[in-house]
Amino acid sequence: MPGFSQVRQKEVYCMIVFIRCDDRLIHGQCQTKIIPLNKITRVIGVDDATATNPMLKRIFEMAAPQGVKVTVHTFDDALTPIRKCMINEKRTLIITRRPSTLLKIYQAVPDLMKTVNVANIPKEKDGFWVRRDIWINEEELAALKELDQLGISIQFQQFPGDGQPELYFKDIKDQH
Repeated sequence: MPGFSQVRQKEVYCMIVFIRCDDRLIHGQCQTKIIPLNKITRVIGVDDATATNPMLKRIFEMAAPQGVKVTVHTFDDALTPIRKCMINEKRTLIITRRPSTLLKIYQAVPDLMKTVNVANIPKEKDGFWVRRDIWINEEELAALKELDQLGISIQFQQFPGDGQPELYFKDIKDQH
């Protein structure tokens, strides 16, 4: 994907190399595709429900391959580690469950890379399917539109090489 590499933005050495939205957070595709392909050594999860539930938090922290440091934070607590990862050499993945959380992150840390990956989001509330595995409701559509206005390229894809045609938010935004 374009933009998923180390970048310099406003004199900040940025090693956040992948930003993803997936309801499952870390799972098989992250373990076998996303993390190895991007040489990820650090994962920051941003999800209030997971971060505040000790059992879910432990499962999340154990889900990554050996040698990958994993932490999960509430939104408020995630901003400090995200900023720290922008100035170190750990190749970092930021992962959230929803685009609305990604929007809050970009509003707080605007110097992040300008490309995000949106994967599995289950059907809930009124909305529409973007792909067979990505359901967008009105709240998430509004967040995606704001991310787009911030100049963020939004790609809908389960994992690199998933066999599906490339699909970007810019291709569908005028349909909804």
